[in-house]
Amino acid sequence: MKKRESWVYYVAVFLVKIWYAIMFKVEVIGKENIPKEGNAVICSNHYSNYDPISAALYLDRLPHFIGKKELFKNKLFIWVLTKLGVFPIDRNVSMDMKAVKTALKILKEGKILGIFAEGRRVKEGEDVAAKAGVALFAMKGNAPVIPCAISGSYKFRSKLTICY
Repeated sequence: MKKRESWVYYVAVFLVKIWYAIMFKVEVIGKENIPKEGNAVICSNHYSNYDPISAALYLDRLPHFIGKKELFKNKLFIWVLTKLGVFPIDRNVSMDMKAVKTALKILKEGKILGIFAEGRRVKEGEDVAAKAGVALFAMKGNAPVIPCAISGSYKFRSKLTICY
């Protein structure tokens, strides 16, 4: 039997979709490229704090995103992030084995892993090389990589395009 997502996930998706509908003109392209079942690695660009929400919000499945460990300081925030499928990574070590094992476990369970290739937010005009994590997880987890491009601004009523 497939484990259902937490009620926190469903409430969050409902509320954030309403917020996005008010705030932005959202266009989602290529959602049919996300498998209905089985594993996958969603690899997105990352220029705003909103990007993890945008990359995940319109999917029919809960993606499990890797988040910087600094997000996991407040107990309430830890609880919410965990319910939303986020798990921490220590970016100050060359390879956080606990995060790697968690990511591979997610893929082995047939779930979706969300990752930002550069490992951090990248400002416009900045040239940052992608880290090896995407390839590692795709190969070791035997998972397809689905690129996700988020474009637009997060200004009130601006157009926001999410393309898979």
